[in-house]
Amino acid sequence: MSYQTTLNTRPFMYIETKKVAQRLQNGQSPDEVRAAAIEQNFLQLPSRARQLAAVNAILKRLVVLDDYLLRQFLVADRETSNLILLYALMDSDKLFQEFMRQVYLQKIMGMETSLTKQDGLKFLAEKSTQSKQVAQWTEATQSRLATAYLQVLRDCNLLQDGRLVKGILAPDVAQYLKRHGEQAIYEVLIGSRV
Repeated sequence: MSYQTTLNTRPFMYIETKKVAQRLQNGQSPDEVRAAAIEQNFLQLPSRARQLAAVNAILKRLVVLDDYLLRQFLVADRETSNLILLYALMDSDKLFQEFMRQVYLQKIMGMETSLTKQDGLKFLAEKSTQSKQVAQWTEATQSRLATAYLQVLRDCNLLQDGRLVKGILAPDVAQYLKRHGEQAIYEVLIGSRV
């Protein structure tokens, strides 16, 4: 299996994603948003390369959201908005989705409360036996990715003070995702199988 990850040193990018989503909601095309990110530097990043990398990663995530989810990402409470972004991240990054299902969901359903970098490294070691691509990654790359996974969980408040917690979606968004979303991702968001 081939994996393409959008996680970097600032993996969640909530504020930046809100800025891009607002521009899309206002009718700008992805190309217009990309140009503005570079010309206006509205993401406030130090170099053209970082601006382009960030806006491309964000657009890749947001493209998986339909109009309803994009609108809810912009107007819902912070917790629901975080989980919609997590949904987009999982839908656009299959390796991260597998981590969330195979590690986070299993732990939260088993009433385990801790998740460490070692859990992420163990997951990646297992994936390296299943994927030539992951097997070619250096230890440093795998270490950065395991760190990024934990950072995403902290940023969306599913890991608080070193303890795992279940997310809480607004009821209307939860019902929408249950009917229209990808079931595997929905289960992670609610922390149980349906």
